[in-house]
Amino acid sequence: MSDKKIIIVAIILSALVIGAGWYYSKNGLSPASILNPQTSEVKNNEAASISYGNPDAPVVIEEYFSFLCGACVNFKNQTFGLIENDYIKTGKVRFVSYPYPPLEFGAASYCAEKQGKYTEYSNYLFSHNAEIQEAQDLIDFAVNAGLNQSDFTACYNSEGAKNAAQNWYDKGIKKEVTATPTFFINGQKLVGAQPYAEFQKIIDEKLNQTK
Repeated sequence: MSDKKIIIVAIILSALVIGAGWYYSKNGLSPASILNPQTSEVKNNEAASISYGNPDAPVVIEEYFSFLCGACVNFKNQTFGLIENDYIKTGKVRFVSYPYPPLEFGAASYCAEKQGKYTEYSNYLFSHNAEIQEAQDLIDFAVNAGLNQSDFTACYNSEGAKNAAQNWYDKGIKKEVTATPTFFINGQKLVGAQPYAEFQKIIDEKLNQTK
């Protein structure tokens, strides 16, 4: 299947998930995009993660997400900023992100991180995800987000970027991630765009355990 067809299928699935998320939100449930992961072997040269905050923070939140996931957009817009202000900026939490398939998004994220502009790039993708029609759009959006086009393109087509995307996916499969967003807060699993209070409760519990 071509890159264009892969991304178009993902966008269609995402649209269905957003509709489901609206239904769940009306019924008091937390939405999450349901995935159908395929098992694959984890490579030895596992890519470094994309992380924010104090590397020695007592609490680590791992996030498995998709740029095409409506629930992930909700988390980004409604909850992440609160976690960032209350816990990441204060050195209590390190936040680690793992982009989930389509793998093209993982490769693009890896290359944005290599330029030190993952935040700018991810913000742009989240706010323009409905405009993504083919893999070339990921390169064009990098330019719009302020990244160097030639460096980004070379990186995006490299084996290192492809391996990073695959390794992040394999890591999630090993941890039995079947929906996005999925979070692990010092190992405790939390699925869906849960309210901030749910994150706060678990984070505070983990912080108290480290005292």
